[in-house]
Amino acid sequence: MPEAVPGLSSPPDVSSAELPVAAASMPDGAALVQPGSQTRVVEVLGRPLSLSLVRADRTGLAVLSVPQRSVIASLPDIAPEAFRALVAGESGCTPVGEVQVVGSGRGTVALATGLTCS
Repeated sequence: MPEAVPGLSSPPDVSSAELPVAAASMPDGAALVQPGSQTRVVEVLGRPLSLSLVRADRTGLAVLSVPQRSVIASLPDIAPEAFRALVAGESGCTPVGEVQVVGSGRGTVALATGLTCS
């Protein structure tokens, strides 16, 4: 996660229950991610990961990354379809566009996709 910017507060961490990666729909009673930004901790393949959701009106962005204090510096191997299903289940929005992979010398550090929300 990026370093904190002096004078700006970061959104509070939001925890969620373990979500099977293959889930493609929201649980009953779940709400769409609200406009603004939030970070959720999701569990994928037994590892806690950070899912950042940013939404403005009907569009947004979802980024899955390794938490700042993680011992393992890269993401586990996650198929694009599984990432899209995770994002849909957590946000209530539809993932759109290609899944972008952000890599470094230490492996994949983030996955990102666009969102469309109704």
